[in-house]
Amino acid sequence: MKDPDSEAQLPLPCIAPESGAQIIQLPAQDRDLAKEKTYSATAGGAQAKAVTKRSRSNSLWYALYLPQLRELDSAQQKKYLTQLAELMQSVSSTVSFHPQALICEIRSSLKYFSGIDAIHQKLQKLFEEQLQQWAMADDFSYAASPTVSGSLLLARSGHNALVYQKENLRSALGQLPIDVLDLNKEQRRRLLNMGINYLRDIWRLPSDGLRKRFGSNFVNQLNQALGKAAEPTQNYIPPPEFIASYDLPYELENLDRLLPIADELLAQLCDFLRRRDLSTSSLVLSLFHEKRDRTEINIGLRMASRSQEHLTLLLETHFDKLSIPAPVVSIKIEVKKFDAFFAKNDSFLRDDELVSTPYSNHNLIQFMEQLQARLGDNYVKSVINTAQHCPEHASLHLDYKEKPNRKIGAALSTETPANPRPLWLLQKPKQLNINKGRLFYRKPIAILSGPERIETHWWSGADVCRDYYVARELSGSKLWIYKEKNDAGKWYLHGIFA
Repeated sequence: MKDPDSEAQLPLPCIAPESGAQIIQLPAQDRDLAKEKTYSATAGGAQAKAVTKRSRSNSLWYALYLPQLRELDSAQQKKYLTQLAELMQSVSSTVSFHPQALICEIRSSLKYFSGIDAIHQKLQKLFEEQLQQWAMADDFSYAASPTVSGSLLLARSGHNALVYQKENLRSALGQLPIDVLDLNKEQRRRLLNMGINYLRDIWRLPSDGLRKRFGSNFVNQLNQALGKAAEPTQNYIPPPEFIASYDLPYELENLDRLLPIADELLAQLCDFLRRRDLSTSSLVLSLFHEKRDRTEINIGLRMASRSQEHLTLLLETHFDKLSIPAPVVSIKIEVKKFDAFFAKNDSFLRDDELVSTPYSNHNLIQFMEQLQARLGDNYVKSVINTAQHCPEHASLHLDYKEKPNRKIGAALSTETPANPRPLWLLQKPKQLNINKGRLFYRKPIAILSGPERIETHWWSGADVCRDYYVARELSGSKLWIYKEKNDAGKWYLHGIFA
C-alpha cells in the first residue's frame, strides 16, 4: 500500500509463497530510522527533532486477524484467543482482545528484536503451529499502525501492511472497503444505497449527519481508527504463578536446618502475594531426595493468608511429625491456589468494651489450622446441626476443611433447641443400674429437670419414643439420660454435658 502524499508509509514486498499464510514482509526498524534521518536532513533541525520525538512517543500496534475463529462459539473463541495471547506475550507485555483478533504494542520491542521482521516471523511460527494443533487453517492476516482500530481494520481487509506514522492513516484506511467496519445489516444497506463503497467516501460526509444517521458508535469507530478519539482496550492478564526452589550445597537430614531456607522461600512468596494483592489457601512444599521419590507437604488453609509468620508456623508443625526416607538435596514451594486478599481491620473506637479479644474468629481459624497440621487432616472435625429430632441423627461430623454438599445443606438446621443438649453423645447408649430405687452410673444420680418427650422414625419400623431428663451425678457430672416408653423400668445414659 502506497501513500502518494508521503514517503513515510513504506511499500511492503512479499516473501516466499511456500509458507502457510501469505506474508508481506514488514520493514525493519533500521530502515524506518534511516528514512527519518533522511527526512530530518532535508526538513531542518527543529522540525526534524519534532518528527523524531513524535515518532518515538507514538505507539505501534500489531494486529493479527483470524477469520477462521468466526465459526466457533463465543466461549470457544475466548478460550483459543486466551491461549494465543499467551504466545503473543513473548513479544509484548500489552496484548488486547478483539473479535477474532489479537493486538499488541510492539514499538517498545523493536530495538530488542532488531526490527519488526523478527517479531512477525516469531509470531507467525508460533501461531501456525498452534492452529495446526487445533486442526484449523493456519492462514491469518496482520497489520501494524499507530492506532488499535486502524491496525484492526487493515488486518481485516487482508492488507498485510505497516503504517508507521499517524498522519498517513487517513489515506491508508481510505482505500479499504466498508466491509472492514463493524456494521449491522441496516447500516451496511444505508451506506450502499448512498453509493459509499470505501472508507474514503465516508471522509467526505459531515460528521453531524453521520452521527445522526448511523449513531455515535459508528462515528467513534472511525475517529478511533484515525487517532482522534481514545480507545479502551481489554488487556490480557496472565494468571499468577509462583514456583520457588533452592538446591542445597550438601545433603541435609535434620529438618530443623531446612527451616531457614524454607522461611526465605516463604518470604519470597509473601512478597509476591503482596505485590499482586493476593493471598493463598493451598501450597505444596516438596523435599527432593537422591534416588528416592520426593516428599510432599500439602499446606491447606481454611482462610486464605499471606502471613509469613503463620505459614512458617504451619510448616514447623508439619516438620515436627515428618519422617523423611533419605537426606534432602533440594526444596521447592509451589502455590496451587491463589485467592483475593481481604484485609482485617481493627475497630476505630478503642473503648474497653469494644477492644477485640485475642481469641477472635481469625485467631481461632489459625489455631485450628495449626491443630490440623499437628494431628492430621482426619482428626479435626466440625459439628453441624441437622433438622432431625432423633439425637443420633441430629448432628453431623465433617472434616474441618469439608463443606456441606447440597444434599446435606438442605437438611441443616439453624434453630437452637429450647431444651439443653450435650455436645458429647455416647456412640451407643449405656444402661444405668438401679439400686434401692436410685439410679447409678458411677455414683448415685439425681434428676434435675424433665421429662422431654422425643418421638421420631415411626415410619422406619425402628421408631424412637423416649423421655429425656437432665441429671447430676454425685461427683458433679451433668448427664443426659432417658427412659424408654415401651421398655418400662430401664434407664439409659445417652450424653454427658461439658
